[in-house]
Amino acid sequence: MAKPGRVHLLLHAHLPFVREPSYDRFLEENWFFEAMAETYLPIIQMLNRLEEKGVPGTLNFSVSSALLAMLTDCSLLDKFSRHLHKQLELLEREKVRLQNDSEKMEVVNFYYRRQIALINTWERDCNCEIVPALKRLEQIGKINLLTCVGTHPFLPAYQNDVEAIRLQLEITVRAFEEAFGKKPRGLWLPECGYFEGLDAILAEYGFKYFFLETHGVLLAKPAPKYGVFAPIKTPAGLYCFGREQSSSMEVWSRKTGYPGHPEYREFFKDIAHEREDEYLGDYFLAAGTHIETGLKYYRITGSEDKKVYRPWNALRLVEDHARLFVANREETVSNLLPNMDGNKVSILCPYDAELFGHWWFEGPLFIEKMFERAASSNVVEMASLEDSVPSLKAEGALDAAAGKAADPDVHAPIFSSWGEGGFGEDWMNDAVTFEYPLFFRMRGMMNDLKKRMSCGVNIAHGAARGLKIEKIKGKATKLGGTAATMKRFLAQMARELVLFQASDWAFMIHNNSAADYARNRLNGHYQNVCALYAEAVKAKPDMRLLKTLEQKNNLFPWIGECLTS
Repeated sequence: MAKPGRVHLLLHAHLPFVREPSYDRFLEENWFFEAMAETYLPIIQMLNRLEEKGVPGTLNFSVSSALLAMLTDCSLLDKFSRHLHKQLELLEREKVRLQNDSEKMEVVNFYYRRQIALINTWERDCNCEIVPALKRLEQIGKINLLTCVGTHPFLPAYQNDVEAIRLQLEITVRAFEEAFGKKPRGLWLPECGYFEGLDAILAEYGFKYFFLETHGVLLAKPAPKYGVFAPIKTPAGLYCFGREQSSSMEVWSRKTGYPGHPEYREFFKDIAHEREDEYLGDYFLAAGTHIETGLKYYRITGSEDKKVYRPWNALRLVEDHARLFVANREETVSNLLPNMDGNKVSILCPYDAELFGHWWFEGPLFIEKMFERAASSNVVEMASLEDSVPSLKAEGALDAAAGKAADPDVHAPIFSSWGEGGFGEDWMNDAVTFEYPLFFRMRGMMNDLKKRMSCGVNIAHGAARGLKIEKIKGKATKLGGTAATMKRFLAQMARELVLFQASDWAFMIHNNSAADYARNRLNGHYQNVCALYAEAVKAKPDMRLLKTLEQKNNLFPWIGECLTS
């Protein structure tokens, strides 16, 4: 039976690229391990269970190019395998330590069984690779794979340098195609950041649809007939979905969202902050700093006097919340139908993937129960976004009406983001004003090196002084390095440039969360570009720095091809 409402659950998976091959254990690499063990693998387990039970529905899943680089990096994946077993060893010690505490032993045993299942999923089912598992889930219709722009730059900040945006989009398409064997059609804009005319640039790279914060669509010119409950067609012919607010608040809200219920697991009470250094061992310490273990024994409770976590109570509660979520979407669809002129209602529910499992431990089970509840609904289905994109529905359709848009008019979305205030304050503010002049200086160095390469000359004097490129003077000589060497220098400068552009750094600084690390990353990538440029223009370039950076920041090995395309 055809259902009048489509719920498009969209998870955006992204992490800033962190890779430190010279360290056995590095604090910020743990971000990746946490996301793998608490979000990405549990989501794969959950989708496999839905497949086994025959539950219909498709999860929409966006993976950023930076995350894809980490998901396919052998060094990081080997470290993750070790991480899972180190957690298991710690759990075995906890079972001994807490053997006389029956209340906490129930939690330890729960974690122990869960850890064994995670290791089996990772080693036996996934063969220590996650990308093939995602491809299989898409082939059987349980997941719709999308992507996100490159290293996750906040694009409105770079609208005066369209070529820089194009480089990020070249990377986006190539990284997705390398991983999944096809070109991406749906795109998550980093931070949902949009500026007028961006859709035309996206169209150049074959994208068919993207997503915006609610007001980016509601305030489009002209105003859309069905608000955010049907995709709108942009001037460049792409389709744009707007976030539906009530479903967002039910999950995101700090005060009223489901994850804040007192029965759910408390995020901020990891045993890393309770156990002795000697007990934790070297693995859960980095330069004297305790690293989160993933073992947390308390529930939110609703007060500072935390009560012990009760896994089975929380898992029962999550079923109630999933039923409520679906019931609220059914009510929304039923209320809208009289005004939809016979068209289906589309409800976009976009969230950061890491919310489910990492921040909200019970989140993956919430999704599973949501799919099960929607399966028995007469009103809504958990649908692929591509089911609501007219241009994609029309491809190969026998029915000429299949590709008919609910709203055939063209609408121009406005500048917007899903950040605080709805525009650009999180990524363009006084705390990060230093960032953008450095970016344009790096672009200047790269453009200068490309010009030198194109004419085959090097200038003996006046390469780079201080923090700016001086006007070239002196005798022109042939480039000191070979053409292949110069291409390597330029390619590594490009890697450092796009890593510098990640919106994560500005967000961390603005929110004073790992702000020192973010500043160090920005300054580090800038200094790397300066040093690479200074060597590249020498008569006899020193290759040591280039080789070191090629090993450390090794993502996008084909990026040099993007610079000449």
